[in-house]
Amino acid sequence: MSKVILHICTSIDGFIADEDGNSDFVFDAQKSDPEFEGFYNSINSVIIGRKTYDYLKDKQPKLFKEKDVFVITHYLRQKEKNVTFVHENIMGCVKALKKDSKKNIWVLGGSEIVNILLKEKLIDEVVITTAPLVLGTGIRLFKEDNPCIKAKLKSTQTFDDFTQATYKI
Repeated sequence: MSKVILHICTSIDGFIADEDGNSDFVFDAQKSDPEFEGFYNSINSVIIGRKTYDYLKDKQPKLFKEKDVFVITHYLRQKEKNVTFVHENIMGCVKALKKDSKKNIWVLGGSEIVNILLKEKLIDEVVITTAPLVLGTGIRLFKEDNPCIKAKLKSTQTFDDFTQATYKI
């Protein structure tokens, strides 16, 4: 069975984007991470929220050509090449992916889908890269209404000015 892995970058104060949804600092983290390419090659599917998809579609076109992407959305949209818009039975879709996928599944964001999947206990591993940045306000990774979730630290590493921690849920 495949693992569902949240692999994400936050500011020091826990934001994944500023108030306008800008998270360009994530690209610096991906470029600096010596293990990102290996992680990227270990997945074949990406779960992403609609707002994050709309933000990244033009900024990371490679992602949407090489992987099967499942966009969680409230809005019905037509399937695009390699992109499926999921607006019903979200948990069923994620469970089926987890069961049937030959490789791991990357939860890319945003915070709404991350928090839904955490509540449903569908995330197996969390990789958080902390950027050397304090945003002060913006979009938080974790919402205040999440249940207590125990995690086990698997590893930590630093690269450039970034710190990365990997946890097993």
